Amino acid sequence: MSAESHSVYEELLPLLRPESIAVVGAAREPQKIGHVVVKNLIAGEFPKDKIFPVNPNADEILGLKCYPSVKSIPDEVQLAIIVVPAKLVAQVMKECGEKGVKAVGVISAGFKEVGNVRGEKELVDISRQTRMRLLGPNIVGIADTVKKVNASFVQNLPISGDIGFISQSGALAIGLAGWTMLKNIGLSDLVSIGNRADANETDLIQFFGEDKHTSVIALYMEGLDDGQRFLRVAREVSKIKPIVALKAGKAERTSAAIVSHTGSLAGSEVAYEAAFKQSGVVRAPTILELFDWATAFTMSPLPKGEETVIVTNGGGAGVMATDAAEEFKVNLMDLPKDLSEQLRKFMPPFGSVLNPVDLTGMARAEDYEGALRALLSDERVKNIVVLYCHTAQTEPADIADAIIRVKVSTKIQKPIVVNMVGGDECNTGMRTLMKNNIPAYDTPEKAISAIGHILSYWRFISRADSGEAPLRADGGKARAVIDQVKKEGRNILMPSEAASVALAYGIPTPYKTRVNRSEEAIRAAERIRYPVVLEVESPSILHKVDVGGIMLNLVNKAQVKNAFDQITKNVSEKAPGADVRGMVVRKMIPQGRELFIGMHRDNTFGPLISFGSGGILVELFKDVSFRVAPLTVADAEDLIKETKAYKLIQGIRGQEAGDFDAVVDVVLRVAKLSQDFPEITDVDINPLFLYGRSQAPESLLAADVKIMLDPTK
Repeated sequence: MSAESHSVYEELLPLLRPESIAVVGAAREPQKIGHVVVKNLIAGEFPKDKIFPVNPNADEILGLKCYPSVKSIPDEVQLAIIVVPAKLVAQVMKECGEKGVKAVGVISAGFKEVGNVRGEKELVDISRQTRMRLLGPNIVGIADTVKKVNASFVQNLPISGDIGFISQSGALAIGLAGWTMLKNIGLSDLVSIGNRADANETDLIQFFGEDKHTSVIALYMEGLDDGQRFLRVAREVSKIKPIVALKAGKAERTSAAIVSHTGSLAGSEVAYEAAFKQSGVVRAPTILELFDWATAFTMSPLPKGEETVIVTNGGGAGVMATDAAEEFKVNLMDLPKDLSEQLRKFMPPFGSVLNPVDLTGMARAEDYEGALRALLSDERVKNIVVLYCHTAQTEPADIADAIIRVKVSTKIQKPIVVNMVGGDECNTGMRTLMKNNIPAYDTPEKAISAIGHILSYWRFISRADSGEAPLRADGGKARAVIDQVKKEGRNILMPSEAASVALAYGIPTPYKTRVNRSEEAIRAAERIRYPVVLEVESPSILHKVDVGGIMLNLVNKAQVKNAFDQITKNVSEKAPGADVRGMVVRKMIPQGRELFIGMHRDNTFGPLISFGSGGILVELFKDVSFRVAPLTVADAEDLIKETKAYKLIQGIRGQEAGDFDAVVDVVLRVAKLSQDFPEITDVDINPLFLYGRSQAPESLLAADVKIMLDPTK
């Protein structure tokens, strides 16, 4: 882990794993939160002599000596839980700072969530000045099973385990504390982060990344303040521990007024999706999956390969699992002949040794045990899914015991997930399996999704880290163009300007000459050599096709003159009042396979890079994928391979393959351009023509480049 991560870990240790706790605002009245927090600390078995209630109007609370202020406590105080009215919190924090308290958790509400931004900023300022880490305000509290700290108004301390759970919702944290106990899910910590004025989800991910008591990080989130830092930290932590996240608020969108192709395709939701993919975060759609997958990670070793076998006693369950395997990218291997012969020993003649392996409804516990032993001992099999439907001749408890015996008696470690379909007996069997660290689920689809996400995470950590590619660019040339546009207060680069910036960054695009009269256009065309393209040059016209502002394949003087006159007429009719700066003449480039590369600057994550099929139907087909800059080479490759456009690059129906590496290079150059110039809000390269190696001197050319700015930056 980085030095930054270790620093955060040390800072947050007194917050989550304190040796002593003061409860400021402790109360004698049982209905008050200040009373509940003290009661929960005692019930959680935190040492009583290290719990210090603070209330100037009480001598004793729940048998513990009460103090008039934090400063009057004779012992060291590592953590202060503050439960006083909002107007008093700042003064209490100042006293905590003077006392030398290391961290504070502010349960008190009444700050940013109700518009009291200034009051919350004051708390942050005090935190910074006194070097105390602040959790909150407006939190439920902290529940840590390692130190037995229930400094919250959560009903009970969760079951001890190794999932660190971070929640941006206090109410949800309270509900899930009880739910995890019902499901027998163990947590190392449950942390409500409230308004995130100081310590936030990224800090906590860093903490749990170093924490030896936590093996999996689960996160409920609604938003981020610093997407780039989250991306960087999550990517680092994911290499050593799985992070499973539920991101709510999918309906949130960026501005509907976006006019670029990239912007209209992008939104905050796709930015989160892209960031999760890049950082290895496993995204769960619901609370059920969040904990299903988190528990699967805690109980299963990581795979050593893709090859998976399903064994079942019901054909229907096998079919459902097979469908799910395709959805969750689980590779069902073809069974070798010798393994098939071994498995036939544990089924009647009409059983199936295809994958799924169907032991049939006649299968007994010893048949499951024998088949599972054969699969575990075969090194070609990397992952196993066991499906069981309750039949009259078997008991779920016997099946569960058989699976456990095999796991305990062999030293071979492979991911095994189980599904049991039936009534209460199956629920009992699954609980037994879970207690023995074997993930068990009540539907075939859940079992497959669990193994699928284990495999997805394994692929992420197994992938070589390619790092960022060293790219040369003439930043000075691009800066001169962009500064001139900003000086004029414009937010759109004209075609010739956009081409200049693209060329400065090594993005292959035809050179463009700007002219003001038809005679100049003819001379430029003859210099460039026919055929040529004529297009309007205007900072107020983004999509030239929409206003008849571009004409292609002009092959002689007459056509150039007619095109000049016609474009002038079209623009005057369809875009009256447009700021027309002349027209641009460029070489007509040969038609190629149409690709699209773009960038839209997301409010949370920054440059959101897109790639997909190009042309006029880009928004209709929406064959597009996204990643957040900065990009590694592997990020760019994954971005491209996720789309149908990747097939175009490979070549279809006898086409020559295009230059995949050249496309990757342009994606990386667009990412670099967007990082170097934070004022660039959008980039559209559409179409980017891709050629076969024998078609043209260039492997690809950006036929049209659009660049938009925020001139105030």
